[in-house]
This record gives sequence, C-alpha cells and structure tokens, in this order.
Amino acid sequence: NISEKIRVSKFDCRGETVVDLFAGIGYFVLPYLVHAGAEHVYACEWNPSSVQALILNLREAGLEDKCTVLEGDNREVSPKGVADRVNLGLIPSSSISWRTAVLALKPSGGILHIHANVEVKPGQQKREAWEAWASTTNAAILDILKAEKPGKLWKTTNQHIECA
Repeated sequence: NISEKIRVSKFDCRGETVVDLFAGIGYFVLPYLVHAGAEHVYACEWNPSSVQALILNLREAGLEDKCTVLEGDNREVSPKGVADRVNLGLIPSSSISWRTAVLALKPSGGILHIHANVEVKPGQQKREAWEAWASTTNAAILDILKAEKPGKLWKTTNQHIECA
C-alpha cells in the first residue's frame, strides 16, 4: 500500500514512540524513523525471515539504535504503556491485535493506525461502507479502552479514511 507508506512518511512524529504490531521487513517502520522522525519504534514480527530482513534494513539505514525488534506474536511480545502511535498494518483485518494496541498506548492515550479491507455490498456507496466500518471500529476500540484502561473518560475519533 504505497499511498499509506507515503502518508506515514509525511507525519510529524518527532519525540514520539511508535509500536508497529505487524512490522514485516520494515515497510512502515522505516518511514516512521527516516521521514516522520519518530524517536523510537518497537517492531513486532513473528516471521523469522522477516525479522532478519528487518534487522538488515535497519542496519543498512543506520537505524538499529532507534528500533527495538521484538520477535514473536505481538499479543505476547508487544510493550505496554509506551506508544504515542500504534501501527496495525495487517489486512484484511488487524482486529486480533486491537486489545494489544490499546495496551501499548501510553496511559494518556494516542493514535491507532488501523488498516483493513472494508466490504462494499452491492448497491452500497463506498463512503457509506467506510463510515459504517469506522463507527463499528470506534465502538470496539472504545469498549477495549474502557475494559483495559478504566477510570478515564475515553473517546475515539476517525482522523482519516482512505481507499487504497
């Protein structure tokens, strides 16, 4: 998804910590570090070949000190309470790791970048399908926030929806 990679590279992440729950070979990790200026990225990846390629890519870019590579299932290895942003770049759906993403956020909250394939039913407008998906996703994330980080008045909003 090149349009999302380019969009990420335009973020201002200076001073921010990012957790990428599906890091792969660094498809989003590198733009967060090189272009968006993230202070640190925690990169979770369970495919050993991808982990080795990610480490090589970080070394080649001189960024190994700005990224902690965590090998294994992100639901087991992801850090908790550290992230300003969490990248969930798995399609067709990253919902298996929404709870993990919420737990990775700092106590004050942060931004979840949730990627998904959204089904548009026959006769349905794309925008209508996206908005329905976003509403359902917001409600699910809010429920997780309330369950996992109680005692705070949480709210969720959509900042961006894009067809890629």
